[in-house]
Amino acid sequence: MLKLFYTLLVIEYVVEDQEVATSVIFPSQQECYDAMGDGVLDSLYDILADTYGKEIMMYCKKTPFMSGVQQPSVKPKERPDVD
Repeated sequence: MLKLFYTLLVIEYVVEDQEVATSVIFPSQQECYDAMGDGVLDSLYDILADTYGKEIMMYCKKTPFMSGVQQPSVKPKERPDVD
């Protein structure tokens, strides 16, 4: 049994020498990484880079709050009787 935790996708950048951070919450760390990796944030990254410069960080940060439990997908197989 795997415990799942809410995970924040954090985007940090600098506006007029002030650090700005915003976040989006996902039900698991894997879903956060999937969102970062599937290219959907590329346009947002490009807009922020063009507007505020290249000092941009995006990362996933697990929270201490459980979002659920995931059962392992591996199912045991019956073993043949050995006499």
